[in-house]
Amino acid sequence: MSRILAILVLAVPLLVSCGGGGSDAPPVVIVDPQPEVQGLLIPLSSSTELEDYIRESFNQAASASGRTEEAVLAADAQPSAAGFTATYTLEASVDEHDAVKYNGDHLFIAPSRGMACCFIVDDMALAEPAMQADDSDAAVSVPPDGRSIRILSTDSEHATANQVASIPLADDRTIEGLYSSDTQLVSISSSGWYGGYGERFSDPYIWQGQTTALAIYDISDIAAPTEQLSVELQGGFVNSRKKGDMVYLVARHTPSIENYSYYPSEAQQAENQIALDALSIEQILPQLTINGEVSEFISAADCRISDPNNEIAPLGAGDPILTLIIAIDLEQRTVANSTCYLEPTSGIYVSDNRIYLAQDDYTGTDSRTLVHSYSLSAELNYLGSGAVSGQLGLGGNRDFRINEHDGYLRLVTSTYTNNSADWVDHQLSILRLSDQAPQLETLATLPNSQHPEPIGKPNEDLYGVRFMGDLLYLVTFERIDPLYVLDLADPSEPLIAGELTVTGFSDFLHPVSDELLLGLGQDEEGLVKLELFNIANMNAPYSLGAQSLGQGANWSYSEARYNRHAFTYQPIDSSTDRFSVPLTIGFYDDTDGYSQQSRLYLFEVNGKDNATNASIDRLGTINATHDIWTDSRHRAVFHNDAVFFINGSSVWSTIWTDPSQQNGPY
Repeated sequence: MSRILAILVLAVPLLVSCGGGGSDAPPVVIVDPQPEVQGLLIPLSSSTELEDYIRESFNQAASASGRTEEAVLAADAQPSAAGFTATYTLEASVDEHDAVKYNGDHLFIAPSRGMACCFIVDDMALAEPAMQADDSDAAVSVPPDGRSIRILSTDSEHATANQVASIPLADDRTIEGLYSSDTQLVSISSSGWYGGYGERFSDPYIWQGQTTALAIYDISDIAAPTEQLSVELQGGFVNSRKKGDMVYLVARHTPSIENYSYYPSEAQQAENQIALDALSIEQILPQLTINGEVSEFISAADCRISDPNNEIAPLGAGDPILTLIIAIDLEQRTVANSTCYLEPTSGIYVSDNRIYLAQDDYTGTDSRTLVHSYSLSAELNYLGSGAVSGQLGLGGNRDFRINEHDGYLRLVTSTYTNNSADWVDHQLSILRLSDQAPQLETLATLPNSQHPEPIGKPNEDLYGVRFMGDLLYLVTFERIDPLYVLDLADPSEPLIAGELTVTGFSDFLHPVSDELLLGLGQDEEGLVKLELFNIANMNAPYSLGAQSLGQGANWSYSEARYNRHAFTYQPIDSSTDRFSVPLTIGFYDDTDGYSQQSRLYLFEVNGKDNATNASIDRLGTINATHDIWTDSRHRAVFHNDAVFFINGSSVWSTIWTDPSQQNGPY
């Protein structure tokens, strides 16, 4: 707009000077004001526009199949300077919700929804206080105090724990995760639960009737937590992040319409239209309550819609879905701001100062991912959108496919083809915010005409991905495991710098140092595998050795391969790091039949200051009681030499220097 004003200011004196005859001055060219450049998502013009969009979307959704959508994230680990480990997260300054949190004094453990499915607890049992660790009859198959958040005090010197309080929960709520500090505990819950498939359901009607809630508890008196704030929103939970005192909630809302059929018969089509014609803005916009009182938190003016004339406008028909972003101030205990856009989201990635929301978009054989950027602040300013070929296709630890570095957004996508000789192609895209418009412009892709070499051999799917500054490490796999090193130092010209082929593959990659990379995945026999790579020379990476976990078992599984929160890592000094890997292993023989064990493997990386001689050394294991009703959720916390292993909702512990001596369950 300032450029337009400058043109007009210059034009005015020229027009005045042209009033008399006889002047040799050239004729003045009048420049018409140009509209302000807009991005893909533009503000709604009115409530009526929102109503019309939702009506049309419902009509399209009634005859269209759902879209597969998955979560999007990225990752980076943070050691704690306080002597204890925190949740393994995306970015050093951005926290992530998880079922287990630790603040150095207390463990907070949310119950799994899966534990409520298979047993009956009578009213008397629910009224009993939680069993203490010294209770010889302590059981792990039935939550002793019903569905509640457990709060345990820890003694890091002796590696012991003791439950000091619990926060009861409603039976119809699923705890999606927690955040904690010295004085506050935040719980995020939802009314929907879909087990391991919760990230992937896509049909719009599945989101109807769902709610997402956030509660803040004062834990200054740890024995008597009190609720400070309760916020409940109409909408299905997508994800959240926390930076400083602000929690950012992302949810999806589909309006509920009485007497509406998604698969209408010919007679029902007329009834559908009557229901849509009667739809009002009040029925469309979600409702939010604060401490039980309805709050006016969003209007049509706070929402954006895709501009159909934009060159990257969605290919497919829009769904009747509002994607909501809500900023909640924990210090002020209030909703700071809210915004929305009228497209679905398949998940989020949050950098140090931006929120990126990914959107699957495809029609027929065309496959794209749209990315919408907002400021990571209470203002939630829309910054722009971009588009890349292929799908992020994320879930679990594959969310390392998206990352921001030095203002550049890097994404690794996959496109599934109809070619049996090579059914999947992988692409790196590098984007940046434009200076001229609110849009993410594509700076470079790989492969390209100058560097046409494919990422991965034919038919190799993409597994582990890790961005490390100006380098990118990728693991593809069909029968063997190529580890690729991509050089991103020049964002306009990325290239494949090195490649290493080993057996098995890695799902999860962790940077030990600039010269060492740790891989967690699967060996050629199907067991969990650890491997250490020397990456000092990006053109010639090599393996320093691998080891398989759970040898002698028929199978082994580690949650950390797919969920970074299950992986715990702590730098100790210039030479040594500590980390743990949880493992569930299965055995079968003709005499004893089937059996299963839950273990936490303890490891050290030694000699990391001399990468050519570095090694992974196993220190021992914590063996937890495995119960058929206990969920498979595993977490670990290190505090000085104390190790706490959370298996389901129960806790086992040991001292790092003497892991043969174990305590629990607590």
